[in-house]
Amino acid sequence: MSSDRQLIVFAVALPALVLPTVALAVSQGADVNHIESAPVSAQLALYGQAFLPAIAALITTRRLDWGFRRAPWRILALALALPVLCAGLGHTVAWLTGAARFTPVPAWEILQGLPGLAFFLLLALGEQLGWSSLLAVRLARTFSRAATAVIVGLAWSAFHYPLMLFVPGAVDSDVPVAYAVLWFTVDTVAMAFPLVWLRLRTGSIWPVLVFHAVLNVSLYHVFTPLTSGGSPWLVGEGGALTASVTVLVVLATWRLWRGGPVAGRGEDAPVSAGAR
Repeated sequence: MSSDRQLIVFAVALPALVLPTVALAVSQGADVNHIESAPVSAQLALYGQAFLPAIAALITTRRLDWGFRRAPWRILALALALPVLCAGLGHTVAWLTGAARFTPVPAWEILQGLPGLAFFLLLALGEQLGWSSLLAVRLARTFSRAATAVIVGLAWSAFHYPLMLFVPGAVDSDVPVAYAVLWFTVDTVAMAFPLVWLRLRTGSIWPVLVFHAVLNVSLYHVFTPLTSGGSPWLVGEGGALTASVTVLVVLATWRLWRGGPVAGRGEDAPVSAGAR
């Protein structure tokens, strides 16, 4: 199957998988803010969404280059540092400008959330097998890296739209959904640039998984507990300040992640599907 046909199959298969899971969660009365109180079926539907891009990728092709090969330690360190910088700087600016309050919490409360990195790595794997190992690699055969990053970012954003539009708690009730969707899209497209570049530079999915998982841990288990009274118009997913800082960080660090292929394992390296 040609790359173009694979992209079409993926574009059809993914919404066909996503929409029923959202419908199930809504029908079960799920609320993102109280997901632990939702019926088990609704929880499975919401958490299981993370694996739908991978399932759509496997529906699309059996010759998926999973990308489970070694990446240089300096690239992994960069993949770890960038999301911490994005989340940390965004919240720090919010604290300093009064857009949110810094609320100290005991260090052990922060540390006990760090084992969640393994869980977020698993969820990131479910998403990035679709976004990075299929979509980015196939698009890069036809488009420039910049165009590939924009398309991947838009697809990644759109994947979350049904959740944001229909599931209570996904968007703060004080913010118009359209506003949150707009800034969430800006944020996600910006993050797609280093993700796409790192995947294509190294031929490895590991930098992408580290970036994605560390971003979620930083947001949900580190900086969110340290923040209170934040304006949802500015802070958090769908906040203008958060998205703007992400864009600035990506632009400021572009020399770090835009380098050429690493150790000959870029997107043009002749690697077999599933090679480690």
